[in-house]
Amino acid sequence: MLNSIYTQLKHKLLHLLEQFIPAQCLICQLASDNKLICKDCKSSLLQQRTCCQHCGLSLPVSQHFCGDCIQQQHYFTKLHALASYTTPYSSLIKELKYGKKLIIAEALGELLSLSILENLNAQQIKSIEYLIAVPLHHKKLRQRGFNQAALIAEAVAKQLSIPVLKDAIQRHKETLPQENLSINKRKKNLHGAFHIHDNVHLQNKHIAIIDDVVTTGATINSLCQSLLKAGVASITVFCISRTDTA
Repeated sequence: MLNSIYTQLKHKLLHLLEQFIPAQCLICQLASDNKLICKDCKSSLLQQRTCCQHCGLSLPVSQHFCGDCIQQQHYFTKLHALASYTTPYSSLIKELKYGKKLIIAEALGELLSLSILENLNAQQIKSIEYLIAVPLHHKKLRQRGFNQAALIAEAVAKQLSIPVLKDAIQRHKETLPQENLSINKRKKNLHGAFHIHDNVHLQNKHIAIIDDVVTTGATINSLCQSLLKAGVASITVFCISRTDTA
């Protein structure tokens, strides 16, 4: 009873605040009709990318596979990225991760969901049974206080009505920062980094992995290998940004 009254009062207060203090768009800072991102910014941000249709790498012209796909094996069926790692996405992701502006995860998740709906057909989306966020090592999670991929996954789950499989996978190996490592060193760095809990049954499941940024795909491929060993049937990857160079 008290919880119900509290909830009603909270909603009424928020409604009153919205009347006197209109919400601002996270991108242009203008009034956004109480949306996280205004209509104009949303339209400009949801642009079609010319990219590799398999790994999402930015290309001058879209094609089914790219040179990177030929040079290294990817263990996912398809990677779809909302955008390349350029402004404003690079700035938003940094504000989320290092500025701890968690509301940005909700906005990015909403944009990613809209992009998925525009680029995948209804059957492809319906076939996905679970979303899995790329996990952080417990030390990094404790240091940051949150997993940005998990926050984005929750937002996507709400928009697409696909459940998030939580605490199914542990990143039990503390890896080195990937930025300055070669592709081969990245693979070695991530070997055996992920562990799927024994009580999680993923046989013949169709999974979508959620991440904020994909660079070479080493982290994603390492996670995919663990999932495939657990019997997963297929893996799609959804991310906010894909870097322009692998």
